Amino acid sequence: MGMTGMQGRNQIGDSLETKSREDAIHASHMLLINLLMYMIISAAELWIGTVDHSVVLIADGENNFTGIVAVISLIVGLTFSRRPSDEYHVEGHWQYKNLAVFLAGLTMFLVGVNCIWNGGNKIVAFVNGKTGSQLNGQAAYMAVVSGTVMLTLAIINHIVSQRFKSTSLAASARDLFSDSLTSFGTMLAIAGAAFLHIDWIDAVAAILLGSFIIYNGSKILSDSAAKLSNGFNPRIRKEIVKNIQEVNGVRGVTFIDVRYSGSNMIIAAEIELVGEKSVSKAYQICKEIEHLLQLNFPILYCCIQVKPVKIN
Repeated sequence: MGMTGMQGRNQIGDSLETKSREDAIHASHMLLINLLMYMIISAAELWIGTVDHSVVLIADGENNFTGIVAVISLIVGLTFSRRPSDEYHVEGHWQYKNLAVFLAGLTMFLVGVNCIWNGGNKIVAFVNGKTGSQLNGQAAYMAVVSGTVMLTLAIINHIVSQRFKSTSLAASARDLFSDSLTSFGTMLAIAGAAFLHIDWIDAVAAILLGSFIIYNGSKILSDSAAKLSNGFNPRIRKEIVKNIQEVNGVRGVTFIDVRYSGSNMIIAAEIELVGEKSVSKAYQICKEIEHLLQLNFPILYCCIQVKPVKIN
């Protein structure tokens, strides 16, 4: 027969949940600033790109437009994720955060496809002898402004994420840094087309930028879809098993399942205990396992089943 040790959220788990809510609030405030800057930069790039007939600047503006959608999705997701547990969501509402990230990745993917489509159409027109309007170069200056603003925001987001240990802002900082590199690359492409009179480089750059957006969007989709479908990194799972086996009295781990609830983890496991253990002793070992895991991983709570093993 097997004994079952069931742990609810202890003090560490409650503290982790409280901290997660505080991080979500701080992240939301910073995300509002990101949203404002994304809206200004995206609108300016789309307008100047249209006036200057720059496909690649329009593509960069559309890329920054995905930032608007991503930030709004994250703000909504973080707002819902802070809601406390209820009878329908016993584990809380943290998965709203992963759902928001998934929608942001899907938007990026679709915008990337649109950038490639526009660039491809311009290349086809160029091959058919339709060179289009000549760039006057002001789009390059807009790309420099965009890259500088995005790089500054990336640095600020990184500093704030380090202060509040916010994974959401850390991810936002990486996205902003990627956007800044994209804008500086856009500037080089526009400069080549406007000042060196290489007409086709603008369209090619738009296709490359679209491919880059699709690549980033696909990575976000893959990671968030894995979390939403209860996927988990096997390497981290092995580290968790190794931690459990280090607890005195544990002979082995016969089963373990780890899944995400937002950025935090929930564990269900079956362990083998050596010899005949009393219920209180088995419970104590389970609490030691839970405490050790929560010190090393962002775990809300554990559900551990005990399987006694006789020594022959």
